[in-house]
Amino acid sequence: MPQVTVDELTSEYIKFTLTDTDASVANALRRVMLAEVPTMAIDKVEFHENTTVLHDDFLAHRLGLIPLWSEHAGFNTQSDDGGLSDFQYNRDCGCDAFCPRCTVDFDLNIKCTSEDTMYVTTKFLKSSYESRCRVAVGGEGAGDGASDDILIVKMRKGQALRLKASAQKGIGKEHSKWSPCCTAVFAYEPEVELSHKVYDAMSPESRSDFVAACPKKLEKPFPFEKRPYESVETDDASACMVCIDCLERTKIEHPGLAKVREKPQLFRFTVETTGALKPETIVLRSIEVLKRKLQDIQANLASAELD
Repeated sequence: MPQVTVDELTSEYIKFTLTDTDASVANALRRVMLAEVPTMAIDKVEFHENTTVLHDDFLAHRLGLIPLWSEHAGFNTQSDDGGLSDFQYNRDCGCDAFCPRCTVDFDLNIKCTSEDTMYVTTKFLKSSYESRCRVAVGGEGAGDGASDDILIVKMRKGQALRLKASAQKGIGKEHSKWSPCCTAVFAYEPEVELSHKVYDAMSPESRSDFVAACPKKLEKPFPFEKRPYESVETDDASACMVCIDCLERTKIEHPGLAKVREKPQLFRFTVETTGALKPETIVLRSIEVLKRKLQDIQANLASAELD
């Protein structure tokens, strides 16, 4: 069974190690985190007044890319009273156009009356349901990981902006504004084996060239007097970039000097959030999405066998 070990966790990113599985599962998990974990984002904007230098389409696009925090953009789980605690997809909701079960409204109404340039940021974007969905940056938006407010537009004296924006649930596969990740990547764990016998027989110049060929050279942490030879080893295997430069430079004159390979079934993930979800929530929900996909495949296979 695949195993997950959390290496580092902050309000902005999570680093974890996935073991006992192959690259296909690791890549499937990465793609699900980027494209299939549901979040909330502004999808419809109604402009009542816009005398800024930016036209309506431009502003609507900028508003759509503002990350919105919501713990209720899940999988329509049941609440204690039997109702839906999570937002529904607007296309699946039974309402005529929109309702509180699928939509949260944001209002922005501001006019510049000063001679100075006014910076209209996300702090002026007010949610109609703060406890369920709000702007994820600035103020109290994302908790400890909150950053500065996002600039929407600059205004001069006499200019005004009044609009109503509707946030709805979606996934990154439909549009990148619904993706909860700034980045989600994994790297293989390298395994380096150095032949002490071959290295010991090399000239100081050859050793120097070998060391210089490594862009991530680190010395093994033991006292100089205890080293049997000049060392380029390290206990941090992840320092190796698997660039193979060291092997290419020495394969003719010093064959067998080193072997560099990837550890099987071990992947180091780094996942950074936009603020829409906590980093650990992204990972947990992506695993849930992957499990549901596998269950659907299993059910369809069973159905096909019966037919």
